Amino acid sequence: MWTCAKCGEVIENQFDACWKCSTARSAAAGSTETPGTPKRKPAWRMSYKVFRGTFATWEALFSEAAEFATYIGPERVISISHSEDAGDGVVSVWYWTDVTEAAGGKSEPV
Repeated sequence: MWTCAKCGEVIENQFDACWKCSTARSAAAGSTETPGTPKRKPAWRMSYKVFRGTFATWEALFSEAAEFATYIGPERVISISHSEDAGDGVVSVWYWTDVTEAAGGKSEPV
């Protein structure tokens, strides 16, 4: 096992690059971490942001959701879904957020 120098993900020895951030294994060679030392992973929490509107077009809702997903970055986006509720168009973006962001009760990432 080796630990990615960029994101801290633990990777099996058979892989030459991190599956999460594509950092090459050679970047981990300079790591001072000793084998057997447990690596703390960041605590992640699933979160969501909803875009809805009675008078908004689907195009406008999808555009807002896409802008938000681009802002937080593709590595944090889990999925984007859409539905209708009582005549309102609803687009939801599900994404990973850091526990410190979630603890603050913010819907926008820090």
